[in-house]
Amino acid sequence: DRAGNTGTFTSPQIVVNTEAKDVRLSLDKRAFGPNGNGINESVGIGPTSTSTNISTWNLAIHNQGGQAVRSFTGQGALPRNMDWNGKTDSGTVAPDGIYQARMEVVYSTGERKTARSVDMALDTVYPAITISTEYKLFSPNGDSRKDVVRLEQKSEPGDNWEGQILNARNVAVRSWAWKDKAETFDWDGTDTQGNRLPDGVYRYIVKSEDAAGNKSEKSIDGLTIDTRATQVFVTASLPGFSPNGDSLLDDISFSLLVNLKDGIQAWQLALIDQTGVARRTFSGTGTTPIPASQVWDGKSDRGPAFQGTYTAVFTVDYNKGDRAEARSAPFVLDSLGPQVALSVTPRLFSPDSDGIDDELNISLAVADASDLDSWRFEIIEKAVVEGAGAARERSFFAWNGRGTPAERLVWDGRSQRGELVEAATDYLYRFTITDILGNKTSSEGVISVDVLVIREGDRLKIKVPSIVFRPNFADFNELPQETVDRNNEVLRRIAQILNRFRDYRIGVEGHANSIAKMSRLSQAAIDREENSELLPLSTARAEAVRQKLVEFGVDPGRLSVVGRGSSEPVVPFTDAENRWKNRRVEFILIRQ
Repeated sequence: DRAGNTGTFTSPQIVVNTEAKDVRLSLDKRAFGPNGNGINESVGIGPTSTSTNISTWNLAIHNQGGQAVRSFTGQGALPRNMDWNGKTDSGTVAPDGIYQARMEVVYSTGERKTARSVDMALDTVYPAITISTEYKLFSPNGDSRKDVVRLEQKSEPGDNWEGQILNARNVAVRSWAWKDKAETFDWDGTDTQGNRLPDGVYRYIVKSEDAAGNKSEKSIDGLTIDTRATQVFVTASLPGFSPNGDSLLDDISFSLLVNLKDGIQAWQLALIDQTGVARRTFSGTGTTPIPASQVWDGKSDRGPAFQGTYTAVFTVDYNKGDRAEARSAPFVLDSLGPQVALSVTPRLFSPDSDGIDDELNISLAVADASDLDSWRFEIIEKAVVEGAGAARERSFFAWNGRGTPAERLVWDGRSQRGELVEAATDYLYRFTITDILGNKTSSEGVISVDVLVIREGDRLKIKVPSIVFRPNFADFNELPQETVDRNNEVLRRIAQILNRFRDYRIGVEGHANSIAKMSRLSQAAIDREENSELLPLSTARAEAVRQKLVEFGVDPGRLSVVGRGSSEPVVPFTDAENRWKNRRVEFILIRQ
């Protein structure tokens, strides 16, 4: 200074640094999961700077809201790598989410530089999925019943998944992959190349590993392919049956045969009528064996079954989805006798060779649900009885055969022995027909024989054994009104016919049966009976008939009466079946 004092000052070192400065942050992974599984538990952060002239630095982890959850600071050179284990400054694990590392570096020159990393994901949650299937056993055989197994999969979006089918040797035979979300799918039992896999047990496994290294895996064991053939048979024991309680073919049985007996879910035997309606069903589940045979008593599920043709349908459902079905041959349920429509013409049958109503026409119409076995049409002669006692019957003529009868039968009025029917007499007919199931129908009726005028040489004769008198008397007193009416009807018809032959004289002859001759008594006894009883009685009866003819319009001058007793029998007195015909009235027509 002016006084000559001298002083010096030396400043601190001044560094001139004009180099460009830049800071960068890198991550060794984009996601991590600090959940204690030992995989990707932390993320490595690598800071770098183009200049080493660093005074201080600060590294902070920010969440998506921009808040710093973890901070690191230091002086001097930057560390080569820093690990963040997902914890906050307080030592707790930060919530899952997207984070970013931000760094500020202060250089010795006073310059400040910042850097930001790319986003990183903190993810401690394992990929989640649920898998299920309705059934594990299936049969991919193209029958549209459990041809595929559906694997239901539900996962949250965001994770990729891989699925595999493994065989019994744990070798993958089919694979699938899904991005972002697993999908439900159907497996048809083929491998990756589309080839049908052999029958056996398989395992499905689905797994995922997210970016943070969290892994999940689920599986379904026991997926079973079973394409074994299924076949069933049903056979009816009879072509038909008749459940009518007669202990003959009252039920029918069905033989049930199954070739694959394991894995049965349910079975059913349905008895279906011709309209396609199941009238009776038998069923069961696979928990009990299918019976070898099933008996049906003819009743439906709601009572008696309908008549007609049926088919047995046997169905077996398997757990693997197969359905085997078999049908029996048609069979008949027929508990009713054949339906019969029958008529006889003419109403008054007159086989006297005059060309009028000489033949009886019998029309038959038969219908039945089953085949016919046998039939018989029988004409029965019933003895005319005076007094008490049952009338004796005998078979007069009959047709019979197998199968279906002819639609028309013609009868000439003669018995199997050549006997002609008796005039003015009712004959019974009985038509019986049986089908192959034992069902029987019987129809009965009356064939009315007209008054027959039979020519014998140069004279005509009417022979009537059907006029009934009071026993041992020549009148109709005390007889049932029905018998009296029948007598009058016969005599009125005789009167009509006699009046057609006005050129003829008419001899009314009475005839009787001889008890003495029936009993083979002595000739003296026979003569006593003849003279004291039979001649007077037969004459009186002839006279009674003459009076009725006059009453019904016949000229009395044409009529004469004679009693013949038992002198002119038409059948032997020992013929118990036919000797009633000896007790008769005859009308002899002689041309004047």
